[in-house]
Formats: sequence, structure tokens, C-alpha cells
Amino acid sequence: MSRPAKIGRTIDNGSGNSRSLAERKGAFASTGLASADLMGVGNQLAIPRLDGTPLEHRFSAGDTASIALAQTLLELDIALPEDWIASNHDPRAYVLITLDRWIAAHGGDAIERRFDLYATLTGCLDEYSETNEENPDGSRLYLTIDPDKSGFVVLRPTLELLEEVNPRAPVSFVHLFISALSNWARVYDYRDAQERVAMLHDWVQGEEDPDQYEFPDVEGCIPASMKCRPLGRKKLREIAAQVKRKQAKALLNSLLELSEVSEQAKRPELTDEMREELCDTNPPLPSLLAVFKQDDAIEGCFDEDAQNMMEVSPEPSVIIPLNAHDPQNVRQAFHTFGVVCETMAAASRLIDRMPGNEQWVIQRQEEKHGGPGQDRS
Repeated sequence: MSRPAKIGRTIDNGSGNSRSLAERKGAFASTGLASADLMGVGNQLAIPRLDGTPLEHRFSAGDTASIALAQTLLELDIALPEDWIASNHDPRAYVLITLDRWIAAHGGDAIERRFDLYATLTGCLDEYSETNEENPDGSRLYLTIDPDKSGFVVLRPTLELLEEVNPRAPVSFVHLFISALSNWARVYDYRDAQERVAMLHDWVQGEEDPDQYEFPDVEGCIPASMKCRPLGRKKLREIAAQVKRKQAKALLNSLLELSEVSEQAKRPELTDEMREELCDTNPPLPSLLAVFKQDDAIEGCFDEDAQNMMEVSPEPSVIIPLNAHDPQNVRQAFHTFGVVCETMAAASRLIDRMPGNEQWVIQRQEEKHGGPGQDRS
């Protein structure tokens, strides 16, 4: 599958290597980084990518967990009986097919246009943890979701369009857009860039000639409209109902849809045991880089921050615990997983409507069906 260079932006580990996160994790597996290319490492069940790319899948968590989960999924009518034949009567393959169907039913086609995500079902968040079982029984599984590469969105053209509708609409759009996505994914935006600049200033404090250093002009790339006070959702609905321009109305309605979808489930809280396993990890990797203009200071800060994002294994973007033996728990876990997928799908559809983002599509539908896809040199 051909991928534009911007969407293929690599989160580097500081070595200057230009491979994807999936390739790097596989390469550094010996240092404690779990493979992210859908091949199980330790007690992991690698499940289909959200982008639907047909890849090999391997399950190495033992038959007990896979049988228990397959039975529960069938009992809940989440799995289909006819898929048992398609899986060659293999409970592990049966679970994979079921997960693939679930992703497709919750916006997989839309997700693949703007995001490069993968999901893993594992018995342990840290393969080197003492709690890592050789053959887990399925009572403690985790469904995790991570980006392989960061998506990309340019905001300024949308803000200029919305400023004609209401002077406070642009800042309201950005805040609600990022807030909704941040319920389930990390977004790198101007605030992250501001933090980096503040950190750089701290580093040079006390030096004899701090003025010799040049810092990214993040403040200079932030539109003036972003200094306004954001509107609430109620007021945005009123504006969307009254606005005459079709493009602006569609943008606001899609934004409100994204916000509502993202709140249809609550992010599972981490237990003390989970926090202990993750105590030595980096923050989650960004699923989306949001800039005001291509090649602005925010993008430059992201490029610099990305050099350190893989120094140690990052925390998953989403961790959904599940007990394969508890039908109600599995139902809730799959509901939450569905909301994550639908949120990313709604965000992808919204970005499709945002002017200036036509070239940042990861995979066009014609490419998926054998036609030419867009590439960017």
C-alpha cells in the first residue's frame, strides 16, 4: 500500500532511522519493545489493523484463553457461527475474524483514510513483567490500540472559513475537535509545541549568552482567532443550525457528531497493577499531528520531540481490560472498542471535509480496490 510521506512521518528513536514504528518495535524487541506488526510477542494476540490491510496474524497466548474468548463472543452474538468454518475450526483464528468484523462494522473503512492504527490483544502489558503468564487462562486480557504512524491535519484553512461565520467559531472548533479525539488518542498540537519551547528556554537559563539560541516561533504561527474564548456545544449547535454556507454547516455538524460519539463510552481507568506495569514507559505516541500550516513551527517541534518518543516503550493509547470468562465484561470491552473505532472514523470523516487536507489521505478507496493511490515524494 502506497503511503504519502507526511502520513508516513516516522516517530524516531533518535537513531535517524526512517522506518515505521512497527518495524522499529520489531527490531528492538530484544530490548523490551513489543512487536507492533501484528505478530504476537510473549502472550499476545495480534488482531487485524484498523486499516484492514490483510496481514498474517499469530496467536501465542495459549489455547485456554482463545477458546474461552471465542465461546463468550459466540454466546454474546458478537461472533458469527458461520465464521467457525472460515477459521478452519481454529478458536484463535475465529477470534481474529470476529475482531476484524467488529472493526469493519465500526468505521474501519473511514479510519484507514486518515489514521494508521493497530490493536493487540495481550495477556500482559509488559512482556518482561513477573505477572506475564506462560499460558494465560483469559481472565486477564488487555485490548490495546496504538498508532503505527501519526496522522496529519492542517487547521488554518478551516479556521479562516469558520471565522466568517462567527469570530469565536475557529477556536471553538479546534478545542472541541482535539478534546473529542483526546478522549481516546493523543493529539500533538500547538500546546505540545509551546511546552517544548518552554523546556528549551529552561535549558539555556543561566548560560552566559542565552540570546545566541534561536527558538521555534510557535506563538507566531498561532492564528489570532485562537485567542478568543471558545463557545460551548450548545452555542455551536445554534450556529450550525443558522449558518447558510453549506461547507461551514457540514463542518460544524461533523464536529458535533465527533464530540458526541467520543463520549458514548468512558475510558477504562488503570488499576494499580496496570500502572505498576507501565511505570517505565513513555507517554502514548501521537495518533494525529495537528498544525495550522504545513511546515510551521508546530511541525518542527513535533519532528524534534519525535526523536525521543521511542527511547523506551510507549504506553498504549488505549488499554481496555477484559475477562474472557465474564460475558458482561467482554460485552462492555467490545462496546468501548467500538466507540474508539467510531470516534476515529468520525474524526476521519471530519478531516475529509476540512479544506486543505486533500493530500493527506493515507489510502484512497480506489487504491484499496486496485486503482492508483496517491503518493507524495
